[in-house]
Amino acid sequence: MKWEFQSASGNFERQRTAWDSINQARGNHILLDSGFVSPLLKHFGDGHVTLGIDASDAGMALLVRRGAGRWETFQPSQAPIGLLLFGQSDQTGERLQEIIRDLPSYAVELSVLQQDPDYASIPLERSRRDLEKLDYIQTARITLQGTFDEYWKQRGANLRHNLARRRRRLAEKGYTGELVARRSADEVAEAMREYGRLESTGWKAKDGTAVSENNAQGRFYREVFEHFCSRDEAIIYQFVVNEKVTASDLCLVRDGMMIVLKTAYDEAMNEYSPAFQMREDIMKQIFADGRIRVVEFYGRVMDWHTRWSREIRTLYHINCFRYRWMARLLRLLGRMR
Repeated sequence: MKWEFQSASGNFERQRTAWDSINQARGNHILLDSGFVSPLLKHFGDGHVTLGIDASDAGMALLVRRGAGRWETFQPSQAPIGLLLFGQSDQTGERLQEIIRDLPSYAVELSVLQQDPDYASIPLERSRRDLEKLDYIQTARITLQGTFDEYWKQRGANLRHNLARRRRRLAEKGYTGELVARRSADEVAEAMREYGRLESTGWKAKDGTAVSENNAQGRFYREVFEHFCSRDEAIIYQFVVNEKVTASDLCLVRDGMMIVLKTAYDEAMNEYSPAFQMREDIMKQIFADGRIRVVEFYGRVMDWHTRWSREIRTLYHINCFRYRWMARLLRLLGRMR
């Protein structure tokens, strides 16, 4: 057997150095750093996550079984991109077939979820009949070029004029808005409580998906941000109006890339667009600072994203089948539907 498989629980911690070594060779993406992946397993793994290791050819993957003969990458909703790493790009998909053949139970399908074309270990530059590439979502980014004023002039007139009007309205009410950047690990606990308070007043609370300090999401984000703040790789932005936090962005930062992992705002302040005011101030700050070259959102493109950027790309899934006839059959059924 080329690939070896073991329970991820406990074993991943012993393999963190190896995992990070492969990630560093593939672009050192912060969302694939063990400091992000380990808390995912801790707070959202159910004990059935499998760690696959190919020590001879630098490969690692976190997998879960989804039914008889069906496997996929471990993919909690808090992870924007799929948790599979190859030291060298697998342009043909052959290494996926190796995993299928080596899995501990007889496998016929392996799905690699949520791949970013800019960082994927499997770009699929050549087609194979046993592979299926499926579009997942479109996501937005902002590449910083020139000055903030040049960037801002390229935004729509409605965005610029509406934000200016809402800033005036805020001032007319006697309110003062200020952007605060929390960067210290000691500030994370309180910042996460404030973030949870914002989500608890909105639609996420009604859906039961709001972050709080007492649920798994809250514990996960606190652990992640305490870790990366201690490495100077995280920022919690807050838009404070008269000493009250009205909006917040949770951001990870590495090698000139800032990822807006989550955003929340006080819906009672909606008439002032506190999240948009905060984002304008963030953009001013990072343009002036010069260290950030790209801002990634890693969520499904929504209308508000397109007001800030025209850069859109598509994330994708890959389905790999043990037998080519299975892929042909599924394509045929798809066309019939």
